Amino acid sequence: MRRVDRWIGAPVCAVLTAMRRLGDLFRRRRHDGPPGKIAVIKLAEQGATVLAHSALVRARDMVGAENLYFIVFAENRFILDLLEIVPSRNVLVIRTHGLVRVALDTLRALRRLRRERVDATVDFEFFARSSAILSYLSGARLRSGYHSWFGEAAWRGDLMTHRLHYNPHLHASEMFQTLVQALEL
Repeated sequence: MRRVDRWIGAPVCAVLTAMRRLGDLFRRRRHDGPPGKIAVIKLAEQGATVLAHSALVRARDMVGAENLYFIVFAENRFILDLLEIVPSRNVLVIRTHGLVRVALDTLRALRRLRRERVDATVDFEFFARSSAILSYLSGARLRSGYHSWFGEAAWRGDLMTHRLHYNPHLHASEMFQTLVQALEL
């Protein structure tokens, strides 16, 4: 997965960044107003999802449980069911057994986010390019995620509207909280 993220993710991020910047020249996107529907992206590491509990509760309080979505790898879904924050029908699962299955599930998740008109994403992945790509392709007008400002981590393009600096001195639960809080600014 790391090789795919590096050799495919980086060029895709570059192309999408160019498309975003070109699109910004011709239209003025409004970021006004609070989000109505939020999709959280945390594909891997179920332990980190537990640490994100308070951030997920905050996101749910912002938009209501019926307007909170979560994208996760199939093998990590069980933790969301245990947390009982996101309604099970709003958990979008990507199966990881086979490249075709990953691609089809990803397209299905993106289609659902667009059909539901999700207007904000929160990327809980620390520096995976795939989650930044998902966030951008979701069509959300607000996208909160980590950004590599000075080359301190993997370059993910300029796909977020709310770019946060990763701070290794803060606990992960605090970092997740700041990603959700950024949507309120």
